[in-house]
Amino acid sequence: MTEKYTEPIYRYRFTIPEEALDENGHVNNVTYVQWMQDAAVRHYNAMGGRERTQAINATWVVRSHTVEYLRPAFAEEEIEVRT
Repeated sequence: MTEKYTEPIYRYRFTIPEEALDENGHVNNVTYVQWMQDAAVRHYNAMGGRERTQAINATWVVRSHTVEYLRPAFAEEEIEVRT
């Protein structure tokens, strides 16, 4: 029997640190991708992590990612990453 994923979207909220800013004074584009990776790992761990995936002889991979830049983000703002 194949296990079906039924969890809701994982939301990772945090306040943007000063060190995430680039020379333009807003969050660097590469930083967004790192935050997406961080959210994916947090989601994986919330779902049971390695113990759960090894039990069904599986693992997780990133198949795609999307960043939609609505406006620049700055230090001390709250941001939400979803996976």
